[in-house]
Amino acid sequence: MSFDLDPLELLAAALTAVMLALPIAFPLTAGVLAAPRRVWNSAGLGLGLGLLLGVMITVAASFVGLDRSVLLVSSIGLLLGLLGAIVAAVFVVVRPEGSALTAAVGIVVCGLIGLGEPSQTLPAMLGISQAVLVVLAGVVIQAVVVVVVVGALVAACGRVRALQIGVAAAGAVAAVMLAGGVLAHLMHEFAHIRLPSVPLGTQLIVVVVSLVIGTVLGGALGHISAQRRDRESRRSEA
Repeated sequence: MSFDLDPLELLAAALTAVMLALPIAFPLTAGVLAAPRRVWNSAGLGLGLGLLLGVMITVAASFVGLDRSVLLVSSIGLLLGLLGAIVAAVFVVVRPEGSALTAAVGIVVCGLIGLGEPSQTLPAMLGISQAVLVVLAGVVIQAVVVVVVVGALVAACGRVRALQIGVAAAGAVAAVMLAGGVLAHLMHEFAHIRLPSVPLGTQLIVVVVSLVIGTVLGGALGHISAQRRDRESRRSEA
């Protein structure tokens, strides 16, 4: 690797980092939303600390080469985090008020995904450039974009229950696709077996469609629940 800085490579790395950040932001948001509202900041802190540590490990590994053991450990942690995000998405739908259990799941999910994701970004950056500054800039940009997007989604979901369900649906779908991609990468890296994975563009389309469908269904369920409460209220008054 060199220390040359090509502006075009830097631009390509930045755009790729943004694209990579979008799908992973939805499972992370599901992890935050699974916790009670008063604990959302704690889940966000877990995400921030996980990302910070993950970026530091990736930066260190980039100077000595991405060790296979580092990749294996981070990939396993990321897989566990993505599987936990599916559970967290279910909690968002069935336990909207949250509990100590859902809070623990959300914090662990955010920490594991934040810790494992930066090392998964490094190979993609190395495919764009061999310049150290470009590669590290891409890893850092992705981490920053993830935090910004998750923060924006959580803020929006705090006001709209239907959007919470939509984000949970998108998070579960994204977690399944991303987990499949991580597993395919591990099988190719360690067992030399090629498994199909979902392209990034397809991931984004599927996530957006899941978000829209989930939000619409969440709105419909909320409307039905409101009508049921109104009928029960009228019966009690009568």
